[in-house]
Parts: sequence; structure tokens; C-alpha cells
Amino acid sequence: MTKKTRQSRIIDIIRAKPVANQQQLLDELRRLGLTATQSSVSRDLAELGVVKIKGVYRLPQLRRGESPLVDVLDLDTAGDHLIVVKTGSGQASMVAERIDQAKIPEIVGTIAGDNTVFVAVKGRAEQGRAMKQIFALFNISTRG
Repeated sequence: MTKKTRQSRIIDIIRAKPVANQQQLLDELRRLGLTATQSSVSRDLAELGVVKIKGVYRLPQLRRGESPLVDVLDLDTAGDHLIVVKTGSGQASMVAERIDQAKIPEIVGTIAGDNTVFVAVKGRAEQGRAMKQIFALFNISTRG
């Protein structure tokens, strides 16, 4: 099994059902016939930018009404040095400005359109950490 396959399955599992801890995630992977170690799953969660909200893992995504600051917020990676932030129409500049003002060390800079922000990061290792910090900027508790 490749890392990409494992991470894809982790995303599928988190989207399909509430998962509260890494052991549950390992059990779900085993049910799918995939073996993984706790340390590899831990690294995968960090790389994917997975956050814990109210006791369950979630992908870095907010729906309408979950933040008092933005309509929606959806984070994804593109390559090793880019995070793509999707938000509500007309909100990208505000989101980029808030990210820039936070002076997150992993982030090199931002470019905003109407509803999309490109966030350049120093490298793959920094992507997950930066995604968690961006998510937290919008007053969302990532612990639960």
C-alpha cells in the first residue's frame, strides 16, 4: 500500500463516520484490508491537516454557519508548497489579510482572488501545521 492510497482511505473514513482517535482509524483501515502503524497514521493526519473538533477528526473544512467570520472555508493542498483556501464569494481578500496578519512562520505569502486564496508554504512538512493554524484563525476550536 502506498502512502497516497493510505491517506486517501483515511480521508474516506473521516468523511464517512465520526472517528475519535488513531486506534479507531487503524481499526477502520484494517477492516478495509490495509495495514498501517500508529506512527504512520499520526504523520498522515498531520500532513493532511486533519483537526479534532468536539472529539472527532475532521478535514479542514467549515460549512455555512460554523464560523462567525466566513461563510465557508475549505482547505486543500496542491503540490508540496501550496495550500488552496476556498471561501465564500468576495471573502478571499479578508481571509488572506487575516492569514498575513497572523504571521504564521510556515507561510511565505498569500495571493487572493474572489473566493480562493493561494497560500505558499515553505515545504510539505509545513503544510499540515499551516492548515491547522489557518483553520484556528477563524475562531474554530480544533480540540474537543
